[in-house]
Amino acid sequence: MLSKLILVASIIGGAQFFIGYFRSMVASMAAQPLSEKFFVAAGFKNAAMQADDFSRLMSLHRLMPDVKTLPNSARRLNVYYSALKMISGVPVVGKWAQDEMAMASQCLAVIVDKRLLLNLACAAESRSF
Repeated sequence: MLSKLILVASIIGGAQFFIGYFRSMVASMAAQPLSEKFFVAAGFKNAAMQADDFSRLMSLHRLMPDVKTLPNSARRLNVYYSALKMISGVPVVGKWAQDEMAMASQCLAVIVDKRLLLNLACAAESRSF
């Protein structure tokens, strides 16, 4: 019985550590600035992404080819966003979930911006030959 209790406690502790680590990675990536080329290509007016912009950014992410293999954090971010969307209707955590969804949208905008800049650099390199 004690071993099962220790197992459950270690799983809960590990999950709490993973969630905190993932949230800090998302927050640090979302704090990065976006390029002007992103705003022109994506059609956004301001730098602050809203929670509702996630699906539009995800479709942009899917449209752009992946010229260099980057870590595919967009899939994990999509899972995180979907989980937040499910709990956003709960009154106690609704505002927090909306803020986290906006941060996830901003993080995805940074990922799309990096992919756009890599594609533009690759296209410029191929034209130079």
